[in-house]
Amino acid sequence: MHRGPNVYRIAACLALALCWAGTGAAPAAGPLIPLEVGTMPGDASAEVYYGVDRGFFKAEGLDVHVAPFTNAPAQAAAVSAGTIVAGNGGVGSVAVARERGIFERVIAPASVYEPTALTAVLMVAKDSPLKSAPDLNGKVIGTNGLQDQAQLETMLWLEKHGADLKTIKFVEVPFPAMAGALEQHRIEAALMVEPLITAGAAGVKPFGDAMGAIAPHFITTGWFASDAWLQAHPDVAARFVRAMLRTAAWANAHHAESAQILVRSAKLDPSIAAKMTRSTYGTSLAPALMQPVLDMFLHFGILSKPMSAADLAWQASPAYPRAK
Repeated sequence: MHRGPNVYRIAACLALALCWAGTGAAPAAGPLIPLEVGTMPGDASAEVYYGVDRGFFKAEGLDVHVAPFTNAPAQAAAVSAGTIVAGNGGVGSVAVARERGIFERVIAPASVYEPTALTAVLMVAKDSPLKSAPDLNGKVIGTNGLQDQAQLETMLWLEKHGADLKTIKFVEVPFPAMAGALEQHRIEAALMVEPLITAGAAGVKPFGDAMGAIAPHFITTGWFASDAWLQAHPDVAARFVRAMLRTAAWANAHHAESAQILVRSAKLDPSIAAKMTRSTYGTSLAPALMQPVLDMFLHFGILSKPMSAADLAWQASPAYPRAK
């Protein structure tokens, strides 16, 4: 069933009401707790910048410093090593790391799939003659990381639309290089993300909604932390989650203001920030909205056995919004 923007605003308000009702009062006065938090470039990972700028973390007694990373695996390694306390990445990547002995959990949602506001789209060159998924048989497709969430959702879309995956080759291409690779026909398709879709609009065009192959609505990325840190610092983790959910609700309703923060934090061209499709952020961590991604990783054999999203989600605080 389609959920319009008003539904998300109502859900955000309800989630925040639950979140703050459980706190009873502002955090006790005292020095701010320093936290180093990782993130990646782009609007989908920019919540932490918004929360810092708006003072939502400070309201929870936290002094958050942002550490930029280029990918989720590097953040997972930094979280495991204790260099940062939390990072941002695809929920499937967190599941794979957990199965391989890197014990981390998703503590808050980041971006969610919104079919009316696509921020990741399978693109082809503007002059491409390709019309349908089977036209990609025997072709080369670019992906930001091999066997990651972007490649798998592209494969799922191709599979569901009649392409022969056995004939298709995937190669690793960094997001910023995809538009050029498409225009030069070094690759025939690629799953591009905002703001690069808008920045490259002169030379590329949409080909398919790959993310829509997973589910009508799901959590695409999340904020994750290690089991060890969560067990040692549950109160600090709960404060971080409350601030992040408050940030999500604010960002969903204030695109113009958050765009200004994005321009400053990501050094983004203001004209691109004004035109690009903006991410929708989750305001509660519902395991059911992570499960379709885990099922996709299992379908393609990246996960060796079924994993319950409820086991991947951390829910330690009574103030934490929970889906029934």
